[in-house]
Amino acid sequence: MKRILIVAFFICPFLTSIAQDASTNCAQTLRLARSTYDQGRLHELERLLGACLTNGFTKQEKVEALKLLTMSYLYLEEPERADSSMLLLLKTDPFFEYNEDVDPQEFIGLYNTFRTKPIFNVGLKLGVNTTFNNVTANYYVSGNAKGKLEYSPQIGFQLGLSFERAIFQNSKMGFLKRLTFAPEVLLVPRTFAINNAQPLLGDNGTSISVFDGTVNQNWLDLNVLLQYKLSKDRKGKKSTFNPYVTLGPSVNYLLSSTLQAVHTFKSGNVTSGPDLDVTSTVNTLVFSVVAGAGVKIKVGGIYLTGDIRYQHGIANITNPAERTNLESAFDYGYVPDDYTINNVSVMIGGSLPIFRPKKKTHRK
Repeated sequence: MKRILIVAFFICPFLTSIAQDASTNCAQTLRLARSTYDQGRLHELERLLGACLTNGFTKQEKVEALKLLTMSYLYLEEPERADSSMLLLLKTDPFFEYNEDVDPQEFIGLYNTFRTKPIFNVGLKLGVNTTFNNVTANYYVSGNAKGKLEYSPQIGFQLGLSFERAIFQNSKMGFLKRLTFAPEVLLVPRTFAINNAQPLLGDNGTSISVFDGTVNQNWLDLNVLLQYKLSKDRKGKKSTFNPYVTLGPSVNYLLSSTLQAVHTFKSGNVTSGPDLDVTSTVNTLVFSVVAGAGVKIKVGGIYLTGDIRYQHGIANITNPAERTNLESAFDYGYVPDDYTINNVSVMIGGSLPIFRPKKKTHRK
């Protein structure tokens, strides 16, 4: 064991030195390649750059070397080699951008014959939401409780997965090119507080108790959204700051619903207990519409995202056939109203673009 450690102690610095020398030599090779290209000795570039392209260049150096090699093949009228070199360049750096003021038109023209945009993006989102109830019909246990149930929004935390694909990126219509199909699946807890100051009346006609509760609902939302990008790409440039608006329908599937309740009597007695499972009182499948605005900012090889959105419920949340939960009705004097749910949410996340560069095919 000691022998192995001693050998490693002496070999590691040696190997590190070799790697540093290789890196230095390849940097010198790239400088020589620039000079060789400027002098018009294009036939020499492939042999000159070959070894370092295989191993030795940093990513930035490799991109520059492949660019020189691609331009040399173009001028030498070797289109197949130019295509291969450009493809390797785009695989090395999918975010590569040409400089319209400096780069030759032949190079720019070749670049534009390749698919250079991501085929789709996948992402993760998380955020907060607040829930607002829109009552469409009152239901109650005691006649005096009609219309007395009050709702208060609460904060919930949501997270999910997103997918984005520019479905019309080859369209000649500018409007369509800015559209992105952006479905997402979110786990969304929706929480709201409820209060009734007069759930029950005494013999003298005055309230004898107060009801307080918190409803916690967990939903799985499938949002089928379209994004419209507000910024316009410049030629050869991939935008780093992309504001957008979004709109689309949402399908909402109920996972669970619970009621945390306290019934306080003026006599001093208090009725409370563990959370009640009231899932059966809620419709399993409802629908809503989502509208919002956001921004994507390129940071390194990903996009950081942020958006604010409003979700408008268009279906009754309460299941009329199973409205009454006996325990909540008899112990707490509560049955749910008919209502829809509206949400405001703020989310942040990250989106990873997936590139698959290739030569475009032209349909006849």
